Amino acid sequence: MKMWDGRFSKPSDRLMEQFNNSLPFDEALIEEDITGSIAWAGALAGIGVFTRDEYDLVVRGLQEILQEYRGGTITFSSQDEDVHMAVERILIERIGDTGARLHTGRSRNDQVATDTRLYTKKALRALCGLVKGLQEAILFRAKNDLVIIIPGFTHLQQAQPILLAHYWMSFFFILERERSRLAHALKTADIMPLGAGAMAGSGFAVNRDKLADELGFASVSENSIDAVSSRDFLLETLATIASLGIHLSRYAEDLIVWSSREFGFVELDDAWSTGSSMMPQKKNPDSLELIRGKSGRFLGNYTRFATTLKGIGLTYYKDLQEDKEPLFDSVTHISMVLQVFTQVLATLTIREERIRNDLDPFLLATDLADYLVRKGMPFRQAHKVIGRVVGFCVENDLVLDSLSVERLQTFSELFGSDVTEIFSWQGAIDRRTVQGGTGMKSVKQQIAKAEGLLQQ
Repeated sequence: MKMWDGRFSKPSDRLMEQFNNSLPFDEALIEEDITGSIAWAGALAGIGVFTRDEYDLVVRGLQEILQEYRGGTITFSSQDEDVHMAVERILIERIGDTGARLHTGRSRNDQVATDTRLYTKKALRALCGLVKGLQEAILFRAKNDLVIIIPGFTHLQQAQPILLAHYWMSFFFILERERSRLAHALKTADIMPLGAGAMAGSGFAVNRDKLADELGFASVSENSIDAVSSRDFLLETLATIASLGIHLSRYAEDLIVWSSREFGFVELDDAWSTGSSMMPQKKNPDSLELIRGKSGRFLGNYTRFATTLKGIGLTYYKDLQEDKEPLFDSVTHISMVLQVFTQVLATLTIREERIRNDLDPFLLATDLADYLVRKGMPFRQAHKVIGRVVGFCVENDLVLDSLSVERLQTFSELFGSDVTEIFSWQGAIDRRTVQGGTGMKSVKQQIAKAEGLLQQ
């Protein structure tokens, strides 16, 4: 028997019941549903719908249902089409008509919107904490790897020498922006729809400000139509998770390449690697590959729900039931991704000698052009001169720092004996102390800035 079947002359088809049923996934909202129902019961008591004893009876009944659910002893019925109806049915079976009055002035429309916002707020707070934990691991790496010089890459080609710590700090600051996006999504979700009813507002004058305070919302919805129909907070959450997943995927890709035999810059800890069922020598960076792969999952969840939402008018349509699975899935998997990446970084081994041996003197070509600029040559001319120098080295199988001053002077008379000072990895780093650059002073400033951000 359904709670809404008074108008119908025959029961739903069994396939329709299966098609309509959301309990298998929305039971994840049971804690939020019961929290909201307890607050709603208090609001009804405040306007005389419940006596004090009746209110206490409802609260005890709801708390017992939650305890039994946590203990795995609750039994749902095949007639329970969602978690909201399941909780209400069980409550009514246990306390009778008192329980049947709990839904007074409330609709499943504002109820589910409230539950979903409560869940989303909790999830976003947890994700902010996990991002911060990953940032702490990055900061550990930056401090630990502070003096290591690596080749920086553009187009996967060696470009300029940088401090490894500078690379790590780029990861930190992009995550800081992601953390700010999560915080904004939390602000967007922090609006209480309870009391909006089906779409026109509750027919009972409950104190919504008091309800919002009890449920921990910053404010109440200003418009009942908006309250039950809007899911922009979910779009923002899913989009933010997708953005976070994309950026985690990019750094995972670098580390996957760096862990290959051809690069050999890093080695993953055995705890975060896997082997091959056929090839006994293999050590695969599957933790990072899964991080990279799950970015597609997050994008898919955003696209899935955005596509659903774009065709829905106002106010509530059953299509909105499709909001929860992508939300739950993205939250679950981004949480794992963040935790795994944190441990991968914390346990990573940097192979300093291999990195040092891989530094190509051509990395200093830009420094050599800058040398000519400091001698008075326009940069575009200097660029061409050094291009010819590099071409000469390639044609004659020479390395850049093997050229004598006399040989360099055949390309430009501006080269002097001091040009040999350019052929220094540390010198190249020290010349980039500009704010935000890879110089040691700059990187230390970045680390100090990061420490301050984590304390806020």
